[in-house]
Amino acid sequence: MNTFERFESRTLITATLEMQTALSVGSRASLEPTGTDLPVIKDQKGVPFVPGSSIKGVIRSEMEKVLRSLEGKAAQLWACDPFGDGRKSQNKQCITSEEKDDIIKNIEKIPENDREVELSRKIWDASCTVCRLFGSPWLASRLAFKDASLVNLQELAEITSVRDGVGIDRDRGAAKDGLKYDFEVVSPGAKFSIVILAENVESWEIGLLLSVLRPWQEGYLPIGGKSSRGPGWGKLIDISIERIEKKDLLGYLLGSKPELVPYNTFLQYFRDYLSQGGNQNA
Repeated sequence: MNTFERFESRTLITATLEMQTALSVGSRASLEPTGTDLPVIKDQKGVPFVPGSSIKGVIRSEMEKVLRSLEGKAAQLWACDPFGDGRKSQNKQCITSEEKDDIIKNIEKIPENDREVELSRKIWDASCTVCRLFGSPWLASRLAFKDASLVNLQELAEITSVRDGVGIDRDRGAAKDGLKYDFEVVSPGAKFSIVILAENVESWEIGLLLSVLRPWQEGYLPIGGKSSRGPGWGKLIDISIERIEKKDLLGYLLGSKPELVPYNTFLQYFRDYLSQGGNQNA
């Protein structure tokens, strides 16, 4: 079980998201009289950015989908349904609030000093691979996602533009009267800095995360809204990985640079994990 009580490792993954199409990451409706119905979210300087929550949501959703397809390939490699009701095995949360209450009742006789540790261990043991990484109502996330800032502002002839949208009558296959709107998008060619910080995450788990990012590297993982209509498609490029292990912590604190680790090194850790049947020590 990996907790935050002690430093075990810190991994910094940086990359660039290069948009091949426009990007629609909406904010609340504009308050300006001539504003668009769905403006792009911007920082205090008026520059578009991609919220870290959007990045986390896209990657988490992709990992859940992948692991549900890989269940049985390795021990403890699975994804729950965080919104499921538990009536079916594939529709089960890791731990419901009722199950958490039952765990608390079952450990009441344990000495108070050990109770929190035992509660954490039992919740960890019952949690799926995704919740252990991305967090759940009972577990803190070990992955942090920074807001992605626009890094090539000066290269863009036009930062944003406004597009028209219409509601479609599904029976007639034509535009529905009274449902016209417009929405703002960031122009194609925009580049955003992606930063993911992994705290006390095993090497094989980093490999799992990187393997899930592969569709994004190939341009097949959309982000933002209206992706079925064109916006949101881009490629993840220039991935760089720095890792600090516990044995290197003092040197890092005294000024040494973190070690740059090749991308394929972590993929091999994940391959080894799978080949060993999910041995946590892989």
